[in-house]
Amino acid sequence: MIARGGRAFVAAGAAGSALALPFSTAGSIALVTFTAFLAFVFRDPRRVSGEGIVAPADGIVREVDPERGLISTYLALRNVHVTRVPVDGTIESTLKSKGGHAPAFSKKVERNERVDVRLRTSIGTVDVVLMAGALARRIVPYIGAGEVRRKGDRLGLIRFGSRVDLYLPNDRVRILVEKGQRIRAGVTMVAEVLDGNAG
Repeated sequence: MIARGGRAFVAAGAAGSALALPFSTAGSIALVTFTAFLAFVFRDPRRVSGEGIVAPADGIVREVDPERGLISTYLALRNVHVTRVPVDGTIESTLKSKGGHAPAFSKKVERNERVDVRLRTSIGTVDVVLMAGALARRIVPYIGAGEVRRKGDRLGLIRFGSRVDLYLPNDRVRILVEKGQRIRAGVTMVAEVLDGNAG
């Protein structure tokens, strides 16, 4: 399945491939290859949610800070770029901010285009921050304030490389992942609730 927010790119590539075929076989092959690459980048696989609090993004854990309840994930170009809700809750607010195009691993990435999502959950406030990278110029949110979302539901699409920061109530959870660990959105259990079920 192709992610919402990426389908137009894949469709445009496919149309370009078909149009180029009568004029240039080599050009058509190049466009088909590029379209296949776009389909790979914008893929949106079906997933079964994991236990506990799950990862909001595919990628590699770039930072863990238990005192702030922070789990930060770097998404490379090869990762799935559809993000997911980490725990059952109600979308309290979403704030989209425009910005620059620093690399996702840079400290300056926090000044890039971003979407701040605040969830009201049974364990308190959970924040998910989607940040665009050098190539990821746009974020396509799939949610809005007031909506109820289940763990593993799609949260939004970040086009190409990016970063996602998850902030959990540090007095209610124990973080289970470590820096450098590969995780999968909606599947990998990144934290457990200390006094109950996250849902």
